[in-house]
Order: sequence, then structure tokens, then C-alpha cells
Amino acid sequence: MAKTLYLMRHGQTFFNQEGLVQGACDSPLTELGQDQARQAGTYLKERGIRFGQLYSSTQERASDTLELVSGRTDYTRLKGIKEWNFGTFEGESEDLNPPLPYKDFFVTYGGEGVDQVGERVLVTLTEVMEQAGAEPVLAVSHGGAMWAFYLKIAAQALDSKVRFGNCAICHYQYEQGHFKLAEVIDPLTGSVYECE
Repeated sequence: MAKTLYLMRHGQTFFNQEGLVQGACDSPLTELGQDQARQAGTYLKERGIRFGQLYSSTQERASDTLELVSGRTDYTRLKGIKEWNFGTFEGESEDLNPPLPYKDFFVTYGGEGVDQVGERVLVTLTEVMEQAGAEPVLAVSHGGAMWAFYLKIAAQALDSKVRFGNCAICHYQYEQGHFKLAEVIDPLTGSVYECE
């Protein structure tokens, strides 16, 4: 039987607003980011989506988003779904980022490579889903980590127009040890990108 995972990015943070690289370092949600999280919670509630287990990255921006989305505090924080470590680029201007895909660029600067990030997220979420019951699981993570995870498990590329913006939700089906992306939801605009 297939199980359902909603993997969500956190709301806007101060570093997002200022255009600063934010991976292993953390900054708080802005007022807009808090509103985005509440709006995402309303979107899910209006569609009758109820969650069994809740998980968050160990970073404040993710756990704060989860609490605002769900109205709950009975969740587990997981290091395995924290954001990509960008090494010495942390806290610097996003203008310094190389063009995508990053691959192993940040390893030279004390950070992680895309395969490292994708593998740790895959291992963590596989453990989560193996323990999950019939109810959907919600996990709040980060844009880079979500992208690395998708690249690790994907059989095909996403449409280049698809972005994991603040509070974007990747709806996955998990069955027999495999994840399949069903859709990418932008709860802030109501747009849904359905995957084949």
C-alpha cells in the first residue's frame, strides 16, 4: 500500500529577504514568512489533508513553519532533512552562487556536495516512511535539500518552470522503498504542477 509524504519548504526568512546564502546557518521567519506558513496551513486544511506524523529539520525556520502550518507541537526534529551546508558561502550574497547545478562546488569551500545532501535526505525520509502509518506525513525542510533529494530519486527531470519557493510542497507517494513525486504545490498561489 502506498503511503503519502508532503515535503514542504519553510516560509520566507530574514536571509531570504536580504538575498543571503542560508544553508547550515539560520535566520528567523519574517512576518511575511509567518503569514506564508499560515496560508499554507489553511490551504491544506481546506483540502481536508490531515497528518499523522510531523517532522521538521532541526533548523528554527523549519520548525517554526511547521508549528504555524499545523498548529501542533508534537513533532520530531531530524538532522537528516536540514538544509545543504554551503561552507564559507554561508551568510554571503546569493550573487556569489555558481550557476545551477551546484554539484560538488561547495565541497571545496567546506560545504556539502549534491549527492551527500540527497543521500542523507533519502536515508532519513525512507526511515520516516517505513515507520509511517496510513495517515499522510508532513515534513518541513529546505529548498536545496528538497532539490537534492528529488535529483537523487528522480527518473526524469522536472519542468524548468517548477521552483521550490517558500512554502512549496512536494507531494510524494512512497511504496516498496521508492518515492515518486506526484505533484508540486504552491499553496500561496494555489498552482499545482502534476508530475507523470
